[in-house]
Amino acid sequence: MEDRDRDLDPAVKQSDRSTAVIDIGSNSVRLVVFDGPKRVPLPKFNEKVLCGLGQDLGTTGLLGQGAMDDAITALRRYSALVNQMGIERVMVAATAAVREAQNGSEFVSEIEQECDLNVQVLSGKQEARYAGLGVLSGIPHANGIVGDLGGGSLELVGLSDSHISETATLPLGALRLSNMHMSEKRLRKEITKKITAVDWLEPIPTKNFYVVGGGWRSLAKYHIAKTGYPLNIVHNYRLSLPDILDLLDEVLAMDDDMMVSTPGIAKSRAGTLKTSALIMQIILNKITPKHVIFSGNGLREGMLFSELKKSVRKRDPLMEACRDMAAREGRFAEHGEEIYEWIKDLVEHADVKGNYLALAAATLSDIAWWVSPDYRAAQAFRRIFRAPFNGIGHRGRAIVALAVYARYRGNFSGSAPDNSLALLSESEAKDALTLGLALRLSHTLSGGTMGILSRTNLRVLPTELILEVPEDLSNLLGVHVSSRLRILADAFGKTSRIDVITGE
Repeated sequence: MEDRDRDLDPAVKQSDRSTAVIDIGSNSVRLVVFDGPKRVPLPKFNEKVLCGLGQDLGTTGLLGQGAMDDAITALRRYSALVNQMGIERVMVAATAAVREAQNGSEFVSEIEQECDLNVQVLSGKQEARYAGLGVLSGIPHANGIVGDLGGGSLELVGLSDSHISETATLPLGALRLSNMHMSEKRLRKEITKKITAVDWLEPIPTKNFYVVGGGWRSLAKYHIAKTGYPLNIVHNYRLSLPDILDLLDEVLAMDDDMMVSTPGIAKSRAGTLKTSALIMQIILNKITPKHVIFSGNGLREGMLFSELKKSVRKRDPLMEACRDMAAREGRFAEHGEEIYEWIKDLVEHADVKGNYLALAAATLSDIAWWVSPDYRAAQAFRRIFRAPFNGIGHRGRAIVALAVYARYRGNFSGSAPDNSLALLSESEAKDALTLGLALRLSHTLSGGTMGILSRTNLRVLPTELILEVPEDLSNLLGVHVSSRLRILADAFGKTSRIDVITGE
């Protein structure tokens, strides 16, 4: 069985394809259990405990006893959980705090004895590489610089042509610096000195800065909340350089009381958010990127990605996720590719942004078949719009979700799609609607059955849309097919016609 077929096979036991990653970080200790296709594993369990292992690193050089006790308690639980889940593949990584602390090796020995876990203490270069791979796993064509801000360190990674080039690890963790209680002037000087010392760091005005780490993601969450942005998903959220610099100025101007009471800022991040903002501000003033793009993937996803075969890494993450969802929730998992081939000429004329989105929508166009008819459109829309997809931006996600909504309803009426429409231009919304109407016609004609569409043809002429059907399939035609063909043609400003093709 091919790897992808195995990944989509429901007969494969969940525990056989699950991997647990335990991340012993400078601020938190986290367990994530990943499941699903190898190229796009999804977290089916995710828990963290804020232990603060790195909070004294900048002053004492040691891991605090209380922090270590809290971490051991959490790790005992995580070890017991993965055993109960029957997960054989468990990866345990410790980062900057454990790597740099004078008592780090003793702490690792205690973990291994008390929790029966094999801990890998990552070097700075390894930590940076995994962060870069994590970004590439979710944004395959990322081009620019990755910044991964943790509690104990900052990793910087150069990305070019989807490959990692330079890396740097700096002792600029948000938790570490915040607990050193320096004045802002002195802190700014210290950060600037370390950033300036990275000799390969240079302006990238046509490229992007990809952001990893809980502290920096908190900035995105705050901006989403304060602006009323219609999609509460951090992954692939992007801000222009002027917008992110304005946000950083706003955060740096807050006093402690305002920081704690401001909606959208988690109390657990309030004590370190200004330090996180200051570090980003100094980096951005140095590299002046086109956009800042927040990544939901980081070190843990990079560790998994690093172990994949090259052939698996090259697979498209969005399409892998769409095929997996279709296999689990649709009736005919491979019907999407047949639908796409049938409508391809039409959506090219509709100027849909990339056949990529049309293929994704076609693949997902049957996922709500099991829902009560009155709720199918809304169910499919919410499932797609909020899904943890990689390899797609927020506007692309909206186009796919709206297209499948229109496939079920025939229009954008109802409240479900309102938020996503706010993300799109008028022309993009029209493209999504016409794509959805084409999907609607394809399912009406074929009944969702393989082999019918490939024997028919949808011809796009300058003023006319023609459906060609062989004579032996002419009984499939009816009022619904002709009506939906006409509606689709109307959306293009064309007339419609059905031709029954007789044999010679």
